[in-house]
Amino acid sequence: MKLWLRYFREKKGTVFLYLLTVFLFLTVGSLYHIENLEKLSYAALLTLVFWVLTGLWNGWKYVRRSRRLEEVFRHFEQSGKLLWETDEEKWLQESEGNPESAQDMSMAYAALLVAVCEQHERQKRLWEAKSADQNDYYMMWTHQIKTPIAAMKLLLEESGRDDRNSFLLKEELFKIEQYVDMVLTFQRLESLSADLVLQKYGLDALVKKAVRKYSVLFINKSLGLTLQKTECAVLTDEKWFVFCLEQLLSNSIKYTPQGGIALSVQPGPGTDRVSLVLEDTGIGIRPEDLPRIFERGFTGYNGRLDQKSTGIGLYLCRQILTHLNIAIRVESEEGAGTKIVLGIPLAAERIRD
Repeated sequence: MKLWLRYFREKKGTVFLYLLTVFLFLTVGSLYHIENLEKLSYAALLTLVFWVLTGLWNGWKYVRRSRRLEEVFRHFEQSGKLLWETDEEKWLQESEGNPESAQDMSMAYAALLVAVCEQHERQKRLWEAKSADQNDYYMMWTHQIKTPIAAMKLLLEESGRDDRNSFLLKEELFKIEQYVDMVLTFQRLESLSADLVLQKYGLDALVKKAVRKYSVLFINKSLGLTLQKTECAVLTDEKWFVFCLEQLLSNSIKYTPQGGIALSVQPGPGTDRVSLVLEDTGIGIRPEDLPRIFERGFTGYNGRLDQKSTGIGLYLCRQILTHLNIAIRVESEEGAGTKIVLGIPLAAERIRD
């Protein structure tokens, strides 16, 4: 009965149009005193019967089609499959030579396409909500873990110990802090553009800030450092640029067992850039690994030797440097060290110490 009522509601415009037509005919006939008006009324009654029978026939087909579609939807909601996937032969037999059944299947496909899209949107919203919750948790965790890290650093400094074990503890604590910063940066990567503050900075001060942070690692590995003084003023974001420089320094220190690291400045390509060059005397990178070092999760041969590489650091560097409009180029020879060149935009004025 519910389906019949829905059918009549959909056809109420057609019924109204028929009644209006009959009314106009009878009205015009009575006004002009048409003879045999009773016969005209009889014809209207016959057409009414014809319209009622046709409407009932179409209504029966409408109700049958609606029930079939409801059956398809119920089956889809319960099993996640289309009804003709489980009983395809039956559906094909019913639709063969029967345009109504074929039309039912076409309508069912169209309706199910809408249902699948709606289900996909619901799942997408659930996934986005879950992802947001996870991001909030990781963000909270990275901020909270910094408190015990800072406390441990303070305790090590107050202990006053300058022996080898103390330096090793400081190094391991520094690595923990570095990994936490990497997680925090990874979480912020999608909203990086909104966090950028491009200003004029002295390149020398930015380089010294990054090098100073890694002083413990330089001391523990007895690596030399050559740092060329520069008066260049660059246009960049201090926090994100220093983070990238720290990641590059970390990789150089990790894969340089002896020798040292040199940082120098050279004229860049064009007059609007300067090249910051980082060179080490480390183990280098294999030629087959070099094109993939910026891929997410790629560790390469050196990473498998180290057993601690995550393959995230250089990936983050490439993403951040792209936002900063800084070009990066890596040259390396296995067993002979690595050279990294950053093409940094110059600011309008120079900075002097």
